[in-house]
Amino acid sequence: MSPKWGFQGHSRVGGVKDHRVLIAVQSPSFERLIEHLLHGHPGLRVVGGSSRRHFGPADKAARLVPDVIIASTRLHGREHGDVLADLKRSSPASTLILLTHGLDAPVPHQGADVCLPEDTVVRRLLPVIRKVLDRVRDREHKPAPAGRRA
Repeated sequence: MSPKWGFQGHSRVGGVKDHRVLIAVQSPSFERLIEHLLHGHPGLRVVGGSSRRHFGPADKAARLVPDVIIASTRLHGREHGDVLADLKRSSPASTLILLTHGLDAPVPHQGADVCLPEDTVVRRLLPVIRKVLDRVRDREHKPAPAGRRA
């Protein structure tokens, strides 16, 4: 039986590929909550967070090249559209999950691949990540279209 979180691929343990996750939220306690939710799930590895501000989220995304970036609309006092654009520009292949607050409702064309209300994180974050990684796996394993013969 294959693990529910991983794809067969490069890994340190049991043939499960580690999917790298960057957490870009302002609150250290919210970052720890997300780390706790992801901890212990085969195939998911938190590679960094931005709440401690040693580097900005876009700098970390460029250096770490995560598979998934979890970002909040309340991030270091900047407009979320600017943060989204910086994150996508820094790591264009990463899937961006945007955690929205209150009336914030950014639309996916602003750069987020998925929007998730902050008050649903505990209940919905893991299923959302599972769906996102399933889509990535399907895209990576989709056969190339047959070419024409000369």
